[in-house]
Amino acid sequence: MENHYFIACTLSDEAKSKLHTIRESLLTADKFKKETDQADLHVTLSFLGAVSEDQLNIVCNALDKKIKEHRAFKLTFNYIHTFGPEDSPRVWWAGPEESEALSFLYQTVQEAVSKIHKGESRPFRPHVTLAKKWKGEPASVYRGPIKAVTDLIKQVTVYEIHPGETPMYKTYYSMKLIESGENNGTAD
Repeated sequence: MENHYFIACTLSDEAKSKLHTIRESLLTADKFKKETDQADLHVTLSFLGAVSEDQLNIVCNALDKKIKEHRAFKLTFNYIHTFGPEDSPRVWWAGPEESEALSFLYQTVQEAVSKIHKGESRPFRPHVTLAKKWKGEPASVYRGPIKAVTDLIKQVTVYEIHPGETPMYKTYYSMKLIESGENNGTAD
């Protein structure tokens, strides 16, 4: 059986801690089957699914060549929202302000992934999953603004998924973005 993988922006431990604290303060009842472990918080750029080692190497090599075009950039999470029905959402998540640097990075990742398959067909909705898989009776869950959490995105990671383990995501490969102070995430 092939392992499953995804590519994501790595968050700092400080940002993960702040987002975890926000989740703990706003998710007051046991409404979801799975709350994301603090160590597993990230922003997904592409879900690869089950791929072979050869396919994974093709993607990693393509990313290595292109990641040099990206500088580290700030990303600010300032609201909570959901995917799914209003009264029984599938996913409860923290969203970032719009970011050209994140969109540019997403496009680069999609180009690399296209070397092995078509990539994402859905529009990019950047987010950090805080909880998922609604359980129980329909009810309301918080959606709205939160105290801003700003992080410097300095790394892109290919994660291997280990269901049933905590944390569930293990680093397979990581690439650092160019660090050179405040910028918009492009290397011009």
